[in-house]
Amino acid sequence: MSTSVLTTTNNESTSFLESYKIPILFLLVIGLTWPFMIVDVLGSHGILPFRVPMIFWLVYGYMPTLAAVIVTGLTQGKEGIRALFRKVLIARVGVKWYFFAIFGLAVTAIITVILGNQLGATIDNPLIKAEIVAAGPVAIFLNATLMFLVRGILNGEEFAWRGVALPRLQAKYNALTSSLILSIPWILFHLPLFFTKGSTQENMSILCYAVQLAATSILFTWVYNNTKGSVLLAYILHASMNTWTEFFAVDAGNVFQGWILTGVIVALAVVVVIFSGAQNLSRTNTRIQE
Repeated sequence: MSTSVLTTTNNESTSFLESYKIPILFLLVIGLTWPFMIVDVLGSHGILPFRVPMIFWLVYGYMPTLAAVIVTGLTQGKEGIRALFRKVLIARVGVKWYFFAIFGLAVTAIITVILGNQLGATIDNPLIKAEIVAAGPVAIFLNATLMFLVRGILNGEEFAWRGVALPRLQAKYNALTSSLILSIPWILFHLPLFFTKGSTQENMSILCYAVQLAATSILFTWVYNNTKGSVLLAYILHASMNTWTEFFAVDAGNVFQGWILTGVIVALAVVVVIFSGAQNLSRTNTRIQE
């Protein structure tokens, strides 16, 4: 009798976790990351006598991965975890997708700098940030490569967002709706950075950032659904997103220029939706579902 009760209880727990997998994942990501971020917010304002050491930023960066592993393990067991990590091995997806993942958002940054100069957001801004240009052509290449690698290594978000959440959302909603829903916790995840002195987001408009990330989420889904659900390509695109706005002369504190960048990314997302369709964000593949 006790075995039966125990089995029933376990089945009910698993069923509950399965039913609320995505909300639990989102809450777990926030719960594991925000403590690090809030401590750093307080430290940046002198309320605490220290900042979060750099080594702990690597730990914090992989808390979303830990959340994805916990939720997947509880609902699908060890095989589910293995299947999750195999998504980063999906690499044979076509050169054009690598090209977009690496350079697509570089083009949006370049257009932003050019439009910023034309529209008066900036005055004769150089394309690449002056301190990077001053180092010479070899250093420019090495700088861009190092920035890309560091941002790739420090980022552990994609197993949660695209590895677990997106395919689950796409099983219930179309690709466009899933992208927009996913952008909400993705935006909330970064919220403490707007109150952290010295962070990229410190002087940014929260509304501008939210619109920009919602549009970027559509681009991620487009790449994901067209690359067989490759988390590897999502990682590369995420590293690209964090690199090119630091490499090119895009000033995070320039609100006008920030809205120009957002407008360019929104325009690109609209083109993707028009040509790929809201249902799958792909003309040749059905959306990836769990």
